Amino acid sequence: MKVFFESLGWLGTFCFLWSYFMLIQGKWQATQKIFHWYNIIGSVLFVINGLYYSAWAVVFINFVWGIITCYGLYKTTFSK
Repeated sequence: MKVFFESLGWLGTFCFLWSYFMLIQGKWQATQKIFHWYNIIGSVLFVINGLYYSAWAVVFINFVWGIITCYGLYKTTFSK
């Protein structure tokens, strides 16, 4: 089981890094849904990983980050 939850953490890391890399490369914009989805997925994976390891700071920051990015997705989707 440990390998599974560790893999989720690494996949979450990839999601965060990839979304930021694509943003700074100018290939994605902060107003694009794909940018928000990668951040949402990364947050969910980190929350699961943090719960498994009882890493409460990790759970907290990624839960809040997920809420913020859900709001960003909402704004991107419905503000047009």
